[in-house]
Amino acid sequence: MLSATTMNNRKLWLTTGSIFTVLLLFFLWPRSALVIEAEGYAPLCLKAETFELHWIHSIEHEEWYEVYEIHDGNLLLTKTYFKTFGAGVPTDSETPPKITDDGFVEFTVNDTYSELYMNVSENVKTRIVQNDHEHLLYEMFETNTSVEISIGDKPLFCNSEGG
Repeated sequence: MLSATTMNNRKLWLTTGSIFTVLLLFFLWPRSALVIEAEGYAPLCLKAETFELHWIHSIEHEEWYEVYEIHDGNLLLTKTYFKTFGAGVPTDSETPPKITDDGFVEFTVNDTYSELYMNVSENVKTRIVQNDHEHLLYEMFETNTSVEISIGDKPLFCNSEGG
């Protein structure tokens, strides 16, 4: 027959072990994230939800931005916004372009990408906007750093900003 002290110790170890296991699973269980990676930098993880990619066009010196939704583990470019027509402007759309109240041309795209590659630059103010929060990539990475944006399992050691 086990003593009361031995029973209490077993309960304590069982409870502690259970709590530790639950916490371990919580922190190690992969979670989907918007992952931004660049060589020489720790990955940046954001919530895997709709975001806007903003920059200043290098020739037109006007802001451009694209709206991406997460769809089946991919990045779905739904709309692009720009102020002037020029180099790199989309030409095919399912619907006619619209002019927004703030003067942007809204263009429906609906193209899917497994990942995006881009160079970050302070000159063009590369940033991601998600839920009214700006992630200033040009302050997080050196100018001309090439980054990859994708949807993936959140790595264990990932610099999380809202993710």
